[in-house]
Amino acid sequence: MDAKTIVDALDQRYPNLWDKLDEIVTGEAYFETFKKISDNYSPTLTVSRVQGPLIQSMMEQKIGQGARVKVDASLRRSGTVGITIGDEPAPVWLTGHADICSYLTGTYDGTSYSLTPFCVTRAAPGRRPAVAVGSPTQGLPLKRLAEGEMVTLENGDTVFETADGSLPRWTRIVYDISASWNRENDELYGYIDNQGTCAALVLAAQVLSHYPVNVVLLLNDEEEGPVDKGNQGFSRAMLRLLNRTPLDLLPEAVFNSDVNQQEILIDAGEPSQFGDGALFTGMSSGTRGAVVPPQLVDFARDSMGELAAHGIQLAENKSYVSRSDDISAMQFTQNVMLFGFPGTSSHFDQTPTMRCSDLVHLTKTLVVYALIAQDADWREAYL
Repeated sequence: MDAKTIVDALDQRYPNLWDKLDEIVTGEAYFETFKKISDNYSPTLTVSRVQGPLIQSMMEQKIGQGARVKVDASLRRSGTVGITIGDEPAPVWLTGHADICSYLTGTYDGTSYSLTPFCVTRAAPGRRPAVAVGSPTQGLPLKRLAEGEMVTLENGDTVFETADGSLPRWTRIVYDISASWNRENDELYGYIDNQGTCAALVLAAQVLSHYPVNVVLLLNDEEEGPVDKGNQGFSRAMLRLLNRTPLDLLPEAVFNSDVNQQEILIDAGEPSQFGDGALFTGMSSGTRGAVVPPQLVDFARDSMGELAAHGIQLAENKSYVSRSDDISAMQFTQNVMLFGFPGTSSHFDQTPTMRCSDLVHLTKTLVVYALIAQDADWREAYL
């Protein structure tokens, strides 16, 4: 069963699919979704309380309430937001993380707070806008407690410079950026890591809700964290969810998506992959993360032309891809596929940037692959 056969079959199984994709997944719709999620700051350990109610509201506004679509703000009390289309067991889970980089305050010296990172610090020495945020309350956006600047020092330490000396110890500090869209060059700014994927998942769920499919889409917490060489310091919510899922409800495959950094290409003087659409890769973190089974890599390559015939761009990643929630998924299934989108400065070395058109193509790709995974013959051939 080759890619042409399976993609051609989608026309019969899912009437008006390509028109429905073009109708729902537009640049305007993507940016509207991304901005709501990106501007709703959700530092690690707040996703279910902060993003959960927002996702529930967004889905209800777009598709109403129905038996085939369920949003759980903390699926199996894992901390991960789950959108279930149809029933479980679903053959595939689509995943991306919704927690963002954050730092915890220490002592105040009269001008700034010492900070402990709850993420990998990639920012070069310099100053960047930042804000102290409060604790989650009743599903509302986190309260802004104090504004200031995140200052990365020459020795690599980071401090929060602010005139407010009243913040309690361990207050969360996050970079302060309002999502925006430069329509002249198609650049999107904001928390692209990984609200870029989360917006794609929410929009994909709206398309999938129109069809008789079984899919679980996950917006995970705790992907960020103090990462060392091992995998156990992060992706904890996804692992917690998998451990709490009965064996007969586990998926046959997990398709994980995250930002694919372009800095290595740009620094080497090579063309970036901005404008290439959605990306796929065969491994993450030099095989410390998931490695995609060879037959699935082959299928992804073969599907590129078939998707292009329907106006969907999917390209092979040309550079390094970091680990993400694939490190938890690979403990439960060998059938992990790695998708993503081109981006830069996801951890705020400079202003985080992606392209709206690439995320439109990622959204459409995820929908198509979720539908492909419904086919028992395809699963028999490739999983």
